[in-house]
Amino acid sequence: MSDFPVYAYKEMLDEEFPFKVEVRTPAYMNKTKHAHEHLQLCYMMSGSCLHVTNGRSYVLTKGDIFSIPPYQEHRLELRESMDFVLFQIDFMPHAINEGLRDLTRMQTFVDFAYIRPLISQEDLIPKMALPPNIQSSVENVLQVMRNEWDEMEDGYQLAIKAELLKLLVITGRQYARYSETQGQQEQREVLFHREAFHKAIAYMESQYHEDLNLEDVANIAYMSPSYFSSMLRLVKGKSYIELLSAIRMQVAMELLRDSDLNVTEIASRVGYNHISHFNRMFKKLTGVTPRDFRKHPS
Repeated sequence: MSDFPVYAYKEMLDEEFPFKVEVRTPAYMNKTKHAHEHLQLCYMMSGSCLHVTNGRSYVLTKGDIFSIPPYQEHRLELRESMDFVLFQIDFMPHAINEGLRDLTRMQTFVDFAYIRPLISQEDLIPKMALPPNIQSSVENVLQVMRNEWDEMEDGYQLAIKAELLKLLVITGRQYARYSETQGQQEQREVLFHREAFHKAIAYMESQYHEDLNLEDVANIAYMSPSYFSSMLRLVKGKSYIELLSAIRMQVAMELLRDSDLNVTEIASRVGYNHISHFNRMFKKLTGVTPRDFRKHPS
């Protein structure tokens, strides 16, 4: 149990279009340690303040961009006698594309926003300082998004999606350049965590017949269960349970199609101890019972 609130995205964002843009200033900032289920991308438009995360404090200045991935605790703090303006973009990945295809193809952005924050190095600063020409591009995109959000004219959601994709592309490309200037240690760490995540998925795909639990699989990915689930939704478009069920049902369909095993034996082979549970899940995912599927395989 965490010692800080974790805000559910449905409490903060519209379920139909889970996106929000806000401007933070000294008069309008969250000084309380908290986390949230959604992704947050922040850009320092002017001035300076402190960003506190994972027990450490970092100075933010104009041109800094940083990501707050799901479930990461953080808060803002004032610097003495300093003003600031910070743009905050809150969104769930499916706000861009229901199938999540657009975002998962942007590996450099995923590395920046989701993988890099997992790295615990004393010299790793969890932000990226943008050069002046990139700052100008980012600020133009943010201003368009803010205007669309404030005015909400016909088609504003499509306009925001287009600008948000543009922002993520800019950020991902800049991170690719930035990472080349960093030490090899950081690059190795990013690759390690990325590969560990995919190793966990491969484990689910090969050990689906076992009594798998989320905590054990998340340990393979070196992620907390909640973070691992969030990454699965990003990359696979499914929760842990949904993905495991889909893997099992795919194998079950192949066995129904290509083997003489009875339904009870197949249920056991794909990890279900109770035939009623297997039948219920099979029909939920395929629309037919296992026996009907065997009679009329699609």
